[in-house]
Amino acid sequence: MHLNVVRLLDHLMRNDWRTVLAAMEHLYRYASSSRLAPVASGANLRLAAETTEKPCFFEGDLNDPLISAQCLRAVSELVGTRFYVPPSMLARILREADPVVTVAEDVLRFEGFSACCSTYIRHDIDAGGFSAKRVRSGTVNVDFRDEMRAALADVRANERLQMTISSDALAIDHREDHVIERKVPLPVRWVKGFAEVQAHQAGMAHAICLGRIAAQRFLRGLPCAASNRPQWVVAHAASARLSTREVDGAVKIAGTQRLRILERLANHAEQLDVYFNPSRGSSAWVLRFGSQRLTVVLNAEPWRGFSGDGQVLSDLVSPGDTSMSDLRAQLHWQSVLNRDDLARKCDLTVAQVDKGLAQFAASGLLGYDLQRARYFHRVLPFDLKQLEAMNPRLESARKLVHAGAVTCMSDEGADVISNDVVHRVRKVSGELTCTCPWFAKHRVDRGPCKHMLAVEMQADVDYG
Repeated sequence: MHLNVVRLLDHLMRNDWRTVLAAMEHLYRYASSSRLAPVASGANLRLAAETTEKPCFFEGDLNDPLISAQCLRAVSELVGTRFYVPPSMLARILREADPVVTVAEDVLRFEGFSACCSTYIRHDIDAGGFSAKRVRSGTVNVDFRDEMRAALADVRANERLQMTISSDALAIDHREDHVIERKVPLPVRWVKGFAEVQAHQAGMAHAICLGRIAAQRFLRGLPCAASNRPQWVVAHAASARLSTREVDGAVKIAGTQRLRILERLANHAEQLDVYFNPSRGSSAWVLRFGSQRLTVVLNAEPWRGFSGDGQVLSDLVSPGDTSMSDLRAQLHWQSVLNRDDLARKCDLTVAQVDKGLAQFAASGLLGYDLQRARYFHRVLPFDLKQLEAMNPRLESARKLVHAGAVTCMSDEGADVISNDVVHRVRKVSGELTCTCPWFAKHRVDRGPCKHMLAVEMQADVDYG
């Protein structure tokens, strides 16, 4: 047994353990859990020892190095790009951070947001796209600097590209180059953005499929000048074109310059799939390269960051019950979460599982894979308990409930007193409305207002 563990147990035995643990600030990290393993003679207790060694998540070769390198460059370039500059920034462009890397047994994922948070990008490498010497589940946020981007730009087809991913770094080996990038903090707004973008994707439907040549023509034909005016992508036979007029069944898009990142990669792609969420106006553009995919998700307008959408706030209202705890216990870094299997294991209906997965996605626990139309589990390198504190509307709603400011009026709705003003929350055609100025300005495009959230919370208290 590790010496520190022996000393800790001895100290707890000789003192009041509650007082000792309450005062402890040192964080013990273990490579694995302690466990009681059955053996022929009975049971064997294996205690995890504290370790300072950084676990290795992945070590191996990327089987199609040219595509992998170009996709990784695209991810890095996009997270350093700002498609909208608020007036308060005076055109000062800031670089926020670089990709979040997730390793699972059968997939590597590299994901991030543009600096303005209006565009999300993810590069997926399935098991056929890498040869692993070592692989274990984990997530790390790293910085891709100029040296890494230059090394990726130098990769050619049929060359060997090795990658190592650990809990505090990512490294590549190519020819004589060894480039290593260290872990960096995950931006707060990215955490909120990750929760929001999964909800956008889960509500999308497949709209357009273009082959390689048609995809190249469409992307090359996009306007050269940046424009935030809405346009519609219309499918015609095996091709697609832009229209300035709204067309039934077309995909609405504003800020087509956000798709430029896909243009040079289209030469290598097998096809381009387009998905659309009509209720939120967001779209996803997926280039497929055999065992690899590059996904770009656009919010409705370039000035709308995913981090400020607020669409998942209602999912964060309910604290969940025991059945949700059972469901969460089934999350083990799966690259595909099967609803039917989860329902059977947890003795839940598929509808209950869907609700639970939506809550977990809103809490940052899940991502969404459009090709598989399924959630996947990954743990962001961030304390997700802080997520609620990052949503001022949610915090304000809880304060209103705790202050007794919500008066439910049966089926008529509710009155909410805020700053000595009575705001009336009513249900119209199945949707909540509010008389506050915030709702008058945004309606439901930016999620529910704090008064509507407070009513939802109060309903949970009153009716369970």
